[in-house]
Amino acid sequence: MEEEESSSFWAKLFKKDHEQVLEQEITEDAYEELKSLLMRAKPEINGDDLIVHLPRADIILRPGKLLIKAKTKKEAEKVLRNIHHYSQPPGLWPAYGLTYSIKKERSRIS
Repeated sequence: MEEEESSSFWAKLFKKDHEQVLEQEITEDAYEELKSLLMRAKPEINGDDLIVHLPRADIILRPGKLLIKAKTKKEAEKVLRNIHHYSQPPGLWPAYGLTYSIKKERSRIS
């Protein structure tokens, strides 16, 4: 009995937060529409993937697939519901939890 309690304690102590991923199959037309929307947010482009880094989630658009990665399912669902707000002026995006994708360049030591 003590072993079960002890292992449960250690499992909770070192528990890693796993990201929640919402995955949605999309048509080619939906892909093109989402691509034009997400390009307004200045995404990171990695091969065929467009990646928009938000404060609490990442949006990944691939041909035929839309992925939302967040810490909780609730946050991922909120981003999915609000993606269409990228069609509005950028000044309104923060109200929906959306932002520009910020690319940080690593400083080089010469």
